[in-house]
Parts: sequence; C-alpha cells; structure tokens
Amino acid sequence: SEMAAVKKVIGYSPAVMEKYGPESELSNFTVDVVMDRVGKEMGKKIDVGITNFGGIRVDMPKGDIIVDDIMSMFPFKNNIVYVEVKGSRLREVLEGMAAKRVEVIGGMKIVVENRKLVSVTIGGEPLQDDKIYTMATITFLLHGGDRLYLGEGMETVKELEVSIYDAMSEYIIAETAAGRPITGKKDGRVVIKK
Repeated sequence: SEMAAVKKVIGYSPAVMEKYGPESELSNFTVDVVMDRVGKEMGKKIDVGITNFGGIRVDMPKGDIIVDDIMSMFPFKNNIVYVEVKGSRLREVLEGMAAKRVEVIGGMKIVVENRKLVSVTIGGEPLQDDKIYTMATITFLLHGGDRLYLGEGMETVKELEVSIYDAMSEYIIAETAAGRPITGKKDGRVVIKK
C-alpha cells in the first residue's frame, strides 16, 4: 500500500540535523548531495553548489529515516540542474547574497563583512573572474526564486531529469547500503563578520 511505502525505513541518522543560517549540518548535507548527484549525472567534477534554505521544510530526525521524512523535507517539485558559470558572474551572485541573505553553498568558502563579499575560495583557490566553473543547483533558483537568477547570464544551463527528492533519498539509500549513517557537518564554508 502507499501508506506502507512512505513508512519504509531508508536510513539511519545518529543525530537530529536542523537547518539554520549561515550554514548548518542539514543545509550543507543537502547541497553536497546535490553536487554529488549532478556530478554523477554529468560525469564530471562539480566545483560549486547553491541551493536554498527555504526548500528544506523540516529537520532530519534522529534515528530511523523513513521515505515520508524526505518527502516532507523536500516537498517542492525541483529538479537538479547543471550550470557552467563564469567566475565574474558567480561573484555577482555571491555579492548579491552577501547584501541580502546567504543561501546554501557548497564547494566554496566565503567571508562576508558588513553585507559585502570579502573573499571567495573554490577548492582552496581564490575565485578567478575569467575561469568557467561547474555548478549544481535546482530549478527553483534559475529565474528569481529567493531572488536568485542562477539560470541567467550563464554559459550553460542543463536541467536534469532528477528531482532533489530523488537525489536525496537515493543518496541516503546508497549510503545505508554501504553501512554508513547519515550525517552532516559544518565546516566553516560561510563566515559572516559583523
């Protein structure tokens, strides 16, 4: 039955993972999984990822993770997206976030002070304006969702036939099959100085 399906246990979380800004275990985990899946779908390394706090609706519970937990976490019909972005355009996006609200980022470390972007490093190297970076995101953020326009001014935008829900649940199932618990970590990727 459908009821039994949503109650199916797909993983185990040793601790509650909450979402909060500027970075949290759950938000970091989410964008990292999206980057991982886009990379697998495209067969290439993904440099950076951007998703949004608003798209994560509930916390990851402690203990057994059931299908319904992930459906409740990601109820919106968002597909994952592969983008190629010039460094200068990525800098614009991050400057816009610094001025308003920093969303969920992966693959980079940013420092914001007084609503200004102070530094960006990607893979340990400073952001280069003339370099093309590979980015993972979701459809909601392509044309104005949460005031982001990640589909505009880009070199390449390719929407994949994989929803964020599928990416998350399939990652959890694979990790569980490999005998690993579901955990996230904060790593200092967003530093906001007043």
